[in-house]
Amino acid sequence: MKRNDNAVTEPRARKEKPLSNQKKSKGAASRRSFLAGVGGVAAAGWAASAVSLTTLLSPQAEAVEVGPPSQNPSQRAAQVRQIRIQAAQEEAAAVQAAFPHPTNGDEERYASQAFAGNFSKTLPHDANGLVIPSAYQALVSALSAGTKAALDAVPAGGPGRMTGPLSPLAFQMEGADSTVASSPFVPPSVASAGGAAEMVELYWLAYLRDVPFINYGSNGLVGQAVTDMNRLSGYAGPRPVTAQNLFRYPFFGATDGPQVSQLLYQTHSLDGATFVPKITTRAQVADPDTGQVLTGPGTGVDFMTNLTEYVTVENGNGGISPSTFDPTQRFVRNVRDLGQLAASDSIYSLYFRAAVILANLGVPLDPNNPYATDTRMTGFNTFSTAWLFGLMGRVHDTEAQAFYQKWYVHRKVRPEAHANLVDGIVGRRFSLNPSMHPDLLNSSVLPLIFERNRQLNVKRGLGSNGSFLCPQEAPGGSPSHPSSPAGHAYTAGACVTALKAVFDVGTPANPRPWPVQPVEASSDGLTLLNSPANLTVLGELNKLAANISAGRDMSGIHWRVSDNMHGMFMAEDVTIRLLNEIGLTYPESFPGFTLTKFDGTTILVGGKRSATGGGNISCPV
Repeated sequence: MKRNDNAVTEPRARKEKPLSNQKKSKGAASRRSFLAGVGGVAAAGWAASAVSLTTLLSPQAEAVEVGPPSQNPSQRAAQVRQIRIQAAQEEAAAVQAAFPHPTNGDEERYASQAFAGNFSKTLPHDANGLVIPSAYQALVSALSAGTKAALDAVPAGGPGRMTGPLSPLAFQMEGADSTVASSPFVPPSVASAGGAAEMVELYWLAYLRDVPFINYGSNGLVGQAVTDMNRLSGYAGPRPVTAQNLFRYPFFGATDGPQVSQLLYQTHSLDGATFVPKITTRAQVADPDTGQVLTGPGTGVDFMTNLTEYVTVENGNGGISPSTFDPTQRFVRNVRDLGQLAASDSIYSLYFRAAVILANLGVPLDPNNPYATDTRMTGFNTFSTAWLFGLMGRVHDTEAQAFYQKWYVHRKVRPEAHANLVDGIVGRRFSLNPSMHPDLLNSSVLPLIFERNRQLNVKRGLGSNGSFLCPQEAPGGSPSHPSSPAGHAYTAGACVTALKAVFDVGTPANPRPWPVQPVEASSDGLTLLNSPANLTVLGELNKLAANISAGRDMSGIHWRVSDNMHGMFMAEDVTIRLLNEIGLTYPESFPGFTLTKFDGTTILVGGKRSATGGGNISCPV
C-alpha cells in the first residue's frame, strides 16, 4: 500500500523476541561472567538497568516529521546545492578578478638599499638597524613557495617568531576568500608626502600620550601639533586640523563631541554582573603641559628610544624592560590609555560589549529585520542577538584577508622601522634615494622627539644621547608581522559594519540621537563628566571603530592610511560580502539592512527578495 505522508497513523508496536529465545553469544556469556563477579545485588541492579535502557532506546513508533524539507527532500537537496554552488561561483570569479593587487612600489624602489620601505622584524639586521638583504630575499622566496618548510628556513635574528604568514592561505568556506577584499587605499611610500604625514602624526601621538583629551582645546603642546599637521600636504585626516578633530577620522559623527566613543564609557550589565569600563593602564611618562619626562617612583617610560635597543628588538629578541602600570584603574582619558585599551581587547570583545550596550539602551533593530515588529515570534539562529554575536565572532576570518595583504602583498614597514630611517638620515648614519619627504624632515615635532628620547634614555640608563626613533608604548614595539593593513582596524571595520547594519542607527540625513547624557573622562580619568555635545548612535559607532584602530597608532605600531583606513574599508567590503552571501540562506524574506558605510553612502545590504528564491540585495538607498 502506498503510504500517505500527510495522514496521521497509529503507532505500530515493535515485536521483541523473548530474551531466552535469542541466540546466546560470547558477548552474552561475557556479560554473565561480569555480572557474577560484581555480586548478586549489584548484578541484579545492573541487569535491570540494562533491560530498562534497552527498552527505553528501542523505537516504539515512527516520528511524524513536518516542514518543507521532509515533504520534498530532493528539492531541499537541490536548493542546498544551488546556494553553495552560487556562492562558490561568485567567489571564484572574485578571486580571478582580484589579481594583481596594487602596491606602493617600495620593495622595488629600495631593493638595492636594504629594502628600507619593508617589514623585516625577526630577521637579522646590521648595526644601523637595516635588514640583511639576503635574509629579506629569503623571506620573499619563502612566501612565494608558500610552505611551512620554506618559511621555517628563513634566517632569524633572534628567538622571535614571525606571526601567521601561512594562516591567510587557508581557504574560507564562508564569505570572501583571503585574496579578494578591496579598498580605495594603497599604503603610501615611505618617501611620499602621504608617508611623511603618517610618520609626523605618529611622532605627535607619541609626544602627546599623556595630555588629557578634555584639555586639548587649551593645551599648548596640542596647539603646536595642530599648527605642524596643517602644513602636511599629504595628511588624510579631517581638514583643517583643529584641537577638536586632531587624531580623528573623517567619518560621519566621528569628529563630534568627546574624542572617545560613548560606547567605551557606558556602565552596563553582562551575565548578571555590572561592568564599569575603567581600565588598567600604563603609568604616566611626561608632564602633559611641558612635555618633560617625569622621574621618581611610579612614573613610566616609553621604549625603543635608543639605537642599540631598537636593533635588539628588531632582530626578534623581544622587549628589554618591563612596563610600569598605574595601580589605579581609570576611564580612558588620553592617548596612552586608548593605546593600552586597544592592546588589551580580545579580537571582537569591545564590539560584543557595544552590542550589549546598544540593546540595554533600547536601540531597536533595523526596521527591515523580519522580526522587528513581529508580536508572535522572534528569530534565533537568524536575526537574533545570538545570531549577531555569532556574526561578530566570525571576524577571525576577516583577519585572513588582513594577513594576506600583510604578508603576500605589501610587507609594509612598521612605524618603529620608518622612524629608524628618519634617525639614520638626519643623523647621517646612512642615506636613501629617494630620501624622506621634506614635510617629514622639516617637521617641528622632530626636535621635541629628540629631546623626549634623550630624557628617556637618561632615565633608563641608556646613555645621554637623543634620537629620532619613535617612542613605543610597549617594550617590544610592534607585533612580528607586517603593518598594512591593521588587524585591529579590520576587526573594527567588520564588527562596526555588522552593528550598523543590524541596529536601527539611522542615516546621516536622519540619524538616531544618542539616547543618554553624553560624558567624557575627567583629566585624571577617575570620573565621567557631562558633555554638552549632541551625538548620534551612528556617529558613536563610527567613532568606536576609529578609536580602536587609532589606538594602535597611539601605541606607535600602526598607520592612519596604510593600516587603519585601508583595513576598515577592506573589512567593510568583506562584511558586506558576507551579509549578502548569508542573505541567500534565510527562510525569511526582507528587503535588506540599511547600512551607512564609512564613506557616508547608505545602501541596503544582505536582503532576500523572497522566501523561495531570488538573489540578495546590495544597492543604494
